[in-house]
Amino acid sequence: MTTLRLTLEQKETLRKASKILETALGRKVSQGDAVEALAEFALRHRDILSRAADELALVPPDDPFFDLSLTFDLGRTDERSHDRLLYGKG
Repeated sequence: MTTLRLTLEQKETLRKASKILETALGRKVSQGDAVEALAEFALRHRDILSRAADELALVPPDDPFFDLSLTFDLGRTDERSHDRLLYGKG
């Protein structure tokens, strides 16, 4: 099991896709089942996915979080330090 971080828009898209899947299957599906079904569909229909790849702005070019010129010297860190800095735990 893993955790996926989704924006509100991504959550809404997943909810809509889940509804379509539930209608087709005639039963409720978990978010995990919906993600799995969508991933399997993408693997079976690579041509559709490759055509849509240009529309998928996975990382906006102006997103400062992914600016590789930024560096930080945090000194020695461990798992607790990462949790505290990234997630506000501890």
